[in-house]
Amino acid sequence: MIARFGMANPKPKKLMKRTRFVFVGTLALLPLLPFSLRAAGDWVRYNAVPNSSRVKVDGTSTLHDWSVGSTALGGYVEFDEAFDLNKPASGKVNAHCEVRIFVRQLKSDKTDMDNVMYDSMKEKDHRRLDYRLTEMTLKEAPKSPDAPFLFDTKGELVVAGVTNKAQMPVTMVRVGADKLKFTGSISVKMTSFGIKPPTKLGVFSTGDDVKITFEWLTAKKEQK
Repeated sequence: MIARFGMANPKPKKLMKRTRFVFVGTLALLPLLPFSLRAAGDWVRYNAVPNSSRVKVDGTSTLHDWSVGSTALGGYVEFDEAFDLNKPASGKVNAHCEVRIFVRQLKSDKTDMDNVMYDSMKEKDHRRLDYRLTEMTLKEAPKSPDAPFLFDTKGELVVAGVTNKAQMPVTMVRVGADKLKFTGSISVKMTSFGIKPPTKLGVFSTGDDVKITFEWLTAKKEQK
């Protein structure tokens, strides 16, 4: 009946050949799967050590220079397994890095000044400062185990909800067997992040330029 109306079953030989082709193709891909999964997970991660770092923001005003700081820097950095700390090669480094600082943890010794700063940085809407690495280049490898690594870095700095590109040299040193400490500094303008330099009733006004300096301690994440 099915054959009478042009709905005959497919030819068995063609169906068997098609099935065999799919099966053989799947088998050919299987050896690649473990490699792909392994390559995606081969990262050595270092997490921020709580309350063991330091960030400082320095600026000027018509009355005096000022600074605020914090010891709470969160985040992580991770390197591709191919980056050997003992035999590093100059050039591009495959790395990821994110740093987080809560605005309310930036403090001076003056509460009034801190409150003005929080308002200017729109802290109610944007509670954090964030940094994300986009490119890292080893410019100079250490000449001894205690010597520093010298990097050129590019990234994105997010302040008050505004993202700007950030380029700066960064130094890295090994601390013991499982820690890395990063240091660096960058100068930025408040207005480039949509922040109006604070003023107070014509008594004083702050300068637009500020300098951010940091020391960031990380510890190697244990492999499970």
